[in-house]
Amino acid sequence: MNVVVFEDAAVAQLGDLVVARPACDLTLGSHTLVEALGHLGHVRRAVRPHLAAHLAGLGGRLAVWGGAADAGWQPPASRHGAVALLVNARVVPSRENLVSLRGLVEAGHRGAVRQAGSIAAAVLHLDADGGGPDHAIVERLLAGGEDPVAAIESLVLPDAAAELAVIAAPHDIITAHERAIAGSLAVRIDSGAYQELRPGLFVAAGGHVADPVVVRSGPVVVEAGAEIGPFVCLDGPIWIGPGARVNPHAWLRAGTAVGRSCRVGGEIEASVLEPFSNKAHEGFLGHSHLGSWVNLGAGTITSNLKTSYGSIRLHEPRCDGGADVIDTGRQFLGAVIADFTKTAIHTSLPCGCRIGPAATVGGNVPEVVPGFSTMIGGGPSGSRATVEQVTTVLGRMMARRGLELLPVDRDLVQAVAGLAVPTVG
Repeated sequence: MNVVVFEDAAVAQLGDLVVARPACDLTLGSHTLVEALGHLGHVRRAVRPHLAAHLAGLGGRLAVWGGAADAGWQPPASRHGAVALLVNARVVPSRENLVSLRGLVEAGHRGAVRQAGSIAAAVLHLDADGGGPDHAIVERLLAGGEDPVAAIESLVLPDAAAELAVIAAPHDIITAHERAIAGSLAVRIDSGAYQELRPGLFVAAGGHVADPVVVRSGPVVVEAGAEIGPFVCLDGPIWIGPGARVNPHAWLRAGTAVGRSCRVGGEIEASVLEPFSNKAHEGFLGHSHLGSWVNLGAGTITSNLKTSYGSIRLHEPRCDGGADVIDTGRQFLGAVIADFTKTAIHTSLPCGCRIGPAATVGGNVPEVVPGFSTMIGGGPSGSRATVEQVTTVLGRMMARRGLELLPVDRDLVQAVAGLAVPTVG
């Protein structure tokens, strides 16, 4: 079966985490949406032009954010046609959502799931000869350049009876992850690909867990090539991705997901580290989401709880110099840090901190940091990193993971720089 993941206009509301990656490539639970939908069929992304260009030029390598390139398109299985599934990139890859999507596919009825003024998913019928209105819409989505929701609505599809959880704001990403991780790990364990080495500890072939590691609660799922050093304390649910390394004496608390080839240490709680990022030293990371190629310097600490113990409010800057106040409804909320960002040693991040892509920060960081901002050595107002500076550092980091910096990586950084908000003086 063919699956198309599309981005609607509301993807911009998710903030800087999705500037350098598709929304469907955010890790929520222990899966991205693209990975989860791969169990249903051949997945292709209909994403913003700079992201589509990056995917098209990878030549077999992983995307800079750690995701695999799209699978080939599968022709309909018979002359009677086949079902195609369209999924909004903001749909959470939770076990419950996957069950709902599978139910839509198995029912096979042409229709759309509409939520909050958008389309969360749709089932179309493709003709074997490539003709028909549904096939044309799929091709238009993959070609890009138009509003996907308007294109799908032009088919006048009936409503499909399903409920799908979607993310609509940066803090929703933290909430969705917390709600999804237990079910996501259950899906992995049920696959039979892991051996339960001790109660609650499930390890894939090629994963290594030192003997003096304490699993106080499970499940803890460890992927192939991952390594957990001695004297680590694990309070599940936890996911340790392929090739990741947990340094000795770390404490990983409930809700932690460590992506591919990450290096972690210190204390982490209810947080996601996307592939290739580092939090290798002492310091606390709580209720946060880190993009790829992020490095947190030793002693970097996130605040995730107000001294009043009240609901955390975000202050979104406006063009007129004011700020809109958003009550997240969350008592615990740390930092949302976009791809390619670095922190200096002894950096302090406030509750609800949002840091844009390719920023470099240190000291006491403000609540909002625009992308490409450099707060270290740039005077009181900071400075702005150049594309050449960012790609030079990225190339050095990639070499340490055995990856080559490709021209499409430079092109992606160039595109992201054009989208980043200029540094505010």
